[in-house]
Amino acid sequence: MLKHAIVIFISLFLIGYAAASPGQIRPYSGCGVLIVQPLNPDRPGDTGPVPFYREPGVARIAELSAGEIPSLSSVLTMSAGEYALAVMEKKGNWLRIAYDDAGREGWVEKARWWDYTTWEVFLKGRFVRLLAGLKKTACTLRERPAETAPQSGMLSGREGLKIIAVEDNWVMVIADSGLHGWLPWRDGDGRFLISVDVNPGL
Repeated sequence: MLKHAIVIFISLFLIGYAAASPGQIRPYSGCGVLIVQPLNPDRPGDTGPVPFYREPGVARIAELSAGEIPSLSSVLTMSAGEYALAVMEKKGNWLRIAYDDAGREGWVEKARWWDYTTWEVFLKGRFVRLLAGLKKTACTLRERPAETAPQSGMLSGREGLKIIAVEDNWVMVIADSGLHGWLPWRDGDGRFLISVDVNPGL
């Protein structure tokens, strides 16, 4: 009897734990994206050590390979050997980036063969899709880039979208179905609502 009670208790605990466990966390977008590329194209993935500082050029706090740094791989598809990193702040040639899964941040000096781009420039002309499991409001097209603007359509499923223009947290898109309008590409906390196909057709 006691044995059965223990089994039931453990089963209920595990069910409750699974129900309480959050899904995959959408990454933060920051102010732009840093594409870390290998110095030697013949050695993809070999980016060398990336040193992090507490302040730009002051007090080194970590040194990691690009593959160890939390990337945007869940929302950006990159070429082999390239790593897309969200940049939270930029000061000249220095970029503030999260260097571990706990969200701790440090400053990195941009190498000349790396590429930093603001989201406004990076997203324009890209093909994207909405992430799964979003609220209805995130799938609603608007006539203007504002939540209070009239609706111009509702997207369904994993419909392909092309970004025509970018304005702050909003993008103007044309859907595969022909629908068009403004859509939020990140939420109020700065987390992604879309995935971006950087290399369509590959």
